[in-house]
Amino acid sequence: MSSPPIFEQLQAKASQWCSEYGRYKEECRVFAEHMRVEYIEYLGARSADIEFHVLNENLERMKDEGTTLSPRLQPGDDGFIYFGLTIVFKMNHGCLDEHVRIGVQRVRNQWRVRWNQTEMAYGDPPHLAFFQKVTALIEAKFSTPFHKQRGALGFIPVVSNDHLALLPPAELRIAAEADTPTAESGGQPAKG
Repeated sequence: MSSPPIFEQLQAKASQWCSEYGRYKEECRVFAEHMRVEYIEYLGARSADIEFHVLNENLERMKDEGTTLSPRLQPGDDGFIYFGLTIVFKMNHGCLDEHVRIGVQRVRNQWRVRWNQTEMAYGDPPHLAFFQKVTALIEAKFSTPFHKQRGALGFIPVVSNDHLALLPPAELRIAAEADTPTAESGGQPAKG
């Protein structure tokens, strides 16, 4: 009896690989959901204070997608599976969103987590070392005087639609000019 054609052998291996990858992604999704719940409990926050956001193929937040209660996973080139997490700080005058990209990877039954640029093992519950580290990063950010903070790639934080947004300096100048009253608009801010 002859062996199956090479393509059929490859087809079987590809099918097995896809099945294993699908199981692994499901494990990562469940891990992300548990991590969110554990972080909510650690902070003493409410469920609505920490939600997932959607990442595109470049692992950047898709602003038009809003937030969701289930993570949408994106594979990274580094072997990590990524999802976005949004932490919402509500205040009387609006709110400020902290957007975080988190990568997870399981190697030899040990989970590793990347929180933006910080990577460490995610140990057995209650995961205090990891939560303390990432909470300290957020606290350090908000402990730095505003005038000493630099936005990524020269982006400047401004409040827009009750949320903190990052605008490049050129767009900030255009936005400021659009809100300046002109004689032609009868003293009303110009609309872009």
